[in-house]
Amino acid sequence: METLHCGAGRADITPPVGTPMGGFANRASPCQGMLDPLFARALYLSTQDASTFIITLDALAISAERAQQLREIAATIASIARRPTPQSHIQIACSHTHSGIDLAGLRMGNSALRTRIDTYFALVCDAVQAAVAQACECASTATLSVGSTTCVIGRNRRLRPGHAAITDTERAQGTNIDQTLTVLRFTHAARDEVIATLFQIACHPVCLGPENVRASGDIVGLAAQRIEEHTSAPALFLNGAAGNITPLIGRGSSYDATRELAHAVANTALTMELHPEPARLLCREPAVAQLPLACHFEHAADIDAQAKWLLAQTTEFPAWPQVVAGWQSQMHAQLTAGQLPATIDIALNAILIGSTRFLFIGAEVFSEYQIWQQPGTRLVGYANGEVCYIPTAAALESGGYEVTASPVFYGLPCAPGAAAQPALLVALSACMITCTI
Repeated sequence: METLHCGAGRADITPPVGTPMGGFANRASPCQGMLDPLFARALYLSTQDASTFIITLDALAISAERAQQLREIAATIASIARRPTPQSHIQIACSHTHSGIDLAGLRMGNSALRTRIDTYFALVCDAVQAAVAQACECASTATLSVGSTTCVIGRNRRLRPGHAAITDTERAQGTNIDQTLTVLRFTHAARDEVIATLFQIACHPVCLGPENVRASGDIVGLAAQRIEEHTSAPALFLNGAAGNITPLIGRGSSYDATRELAHAVANTALTMELHPEPARLLCREPAVAQLPLACHFEHAADIDAQAKWLLAQTTEFPAWPQVVAGWQSQMHAQLTAGQLPATIDIALNAILIGSTRFLFIGAEVFSEYQIWQQPGTRLVGYANGEVCYIPTAAALESGGYEVTASPVFYGLPCAPGAAAQPALLVALSACMITCTI
C-alpha cells in the first residue's frame, strides 16, 4: 500500500478598501471593507509516484495567465522545500464568490481598475507563496477518508419565471440538478488530528447581491471557515458544475441568512459518515477541449447586426450600451486582423484522490454535465482560468443571460454551439479514462 503525505496552509487575501469587486456589473462602488476574511489555501498531496498542490482562492475567477503565475510560484517554493511538483500538476481553483475580486479581467475596461487589480494580485501571489510554504513545512504521513451525501442548497436559476424562454427539453434536463456534497478528510497517520478538509458542492456564491460592497467568501467561504473552527485545520472548497445553479435563499439575501445556510453546509460536512480509502494519487497531464462556437461573423455588417440585437435585449446592467459598444469594437478589430475565433479552448486537468476523480475545468459549466458523469467523478469549475459559460445544447435554444449576454462580457463572438456539448463530453470521458487505476 502506498504512503500518502499531506500538508495544508492558508493566508489572508482580504482586499484593501477601494479594490474593484467582481461578479456584478451593476455594483455601485468598489470594496468598502470586510464582512469576513478571504483566503488563499494550499493542499499538498504526494505518494511515491505522484505529487500535487490544490490551491483555492476566495475569488470570483482567475485568468489562465495569472493561474500560471501562481503555479510557477508554488512549484518554486515546493522545490526549495524539497517537495518537487510539476507545474502541470498544480491546480488553481476559485470559489466564485461574487463578493470577492475578479482576477480574470472580466468587465475591466478601465485602466485605473486594472492597475488596482494588478496591485491586489501581487498580494494574492504573496499569500499563495505563504500558504504553499506552510503546506510543505507541515506535511506528514496521512490517512484519507471520504464521504458524500445530498445537501440541498441550490436550484436551477434558469427555471425561474422570466429568466429565459425555457424549452421543454431544457426544463426536463434541468429539473434534477447536482446536489452532492463530497468531503475528503486528511488526518495525521500517527494521531487523531485533522490536517485538511477538501469539500465540494456546486452553487453560485451570490447570496450577497450587488448591493453588498464589503468583501465576503459568501456561503462557501463562510462554510470553509466554520469547518476550520471545528477542525483547527485548513478547509479547501472546490466549486462544481454550477453555471446554472443559484442558492435556494436567492440573490441579495441578508448576511445572517447567508451565514445560516453556510453553517448548514459545514455542519453536514462535519457530521457525515466518512469511510477510509487507500492512499491513491494519480495526476494526468493537462488536456484541451476545443469547443465550436455557435456563430461565425464573416462581415462587419454581421457584427453590427448582432450588436443591434444585443442592445434590444433586456438586462439589469445600467452600462449595457457601453459594454456592447466595447464588444462591437473588439469584434471589428478581430475581424479586420483575421483573429475572430471559430472555437474556444477549455483547459482540462484530472486528479485521482482515493477513488474520487476530480476534473478541473476552466469555465462555468452547466449542472447537467455533472449529472451526465459516471459515479466517482466530480467536475470542478472556475479552475485554472475562466473562459466562458458552457450551456447545454438545449439551453442554447432557450436563450437567457448565459447564452446571449455573458459572451459579451467574456469577449467572445457568442456562446459555445450545440456541437460543443458532445465535444466536451468526449473530452471529459477521455480525461476520466486516463485518470483511472
